[in-house]
Amino acid sequence: VDGIVVGISPAGSEKEHVEYYKLPLDYQNLIIYTGFGYSGRNLLLTRSADAVVVGCGRMGTINEFTIAFEDKKPIGILTGEWGTDELLKEIIQKSHRAEEMKDKIIFSADPKELISKVVELIKKEKGR
Repeated sequence: VDGIVVGISPAGSEKEHVEYYKLPLDYQNLIIYTGFGYSGRNLLLTRSADAVVVGCGRMGTINEFTIAFEDKKPIGILTGEWGTDELLKEIIQKSHRAEEMKDKIIFSADPKELISKVVELIKKEKGR
C-alpha cells in the first residue's frame, strides 16, 4: 500500500520530541508538533482518524480508545496476552453505548484480519 506516515507529537518542537519525550523521528514522513502534551495529542490523533486500532497499551491507549468510543468511530482491538483487550471489553460492557457500538468494534488476535475488517468498516461508513 502506498501512502505517507504522519506522526502527531505531544511535543512543541523536534528537540522536545526527542529530548523530553524520548520519541523517535524514524518511520514518519511528516511529524506535526502539537505542543499539547499527550492528552491533547491523543484528542487530535483520534479525531483526525477514520478509525482507531488498539493493541497492547497503557493509560494513553485507554484514553485514545475512550475518545474514539465517544466519537462513535470504528475501533479494532488486537487481542493478546497483554490484557488491554480484556479491560476494554469490560469498559464496553459497562458503557451506556454498548449496544450502539457493537457493530463498530472488532476484536481479533490476527493483526492482518483486524486491519482488513477495520478497513471494511471505514469503507461501509464512507459509502464505498
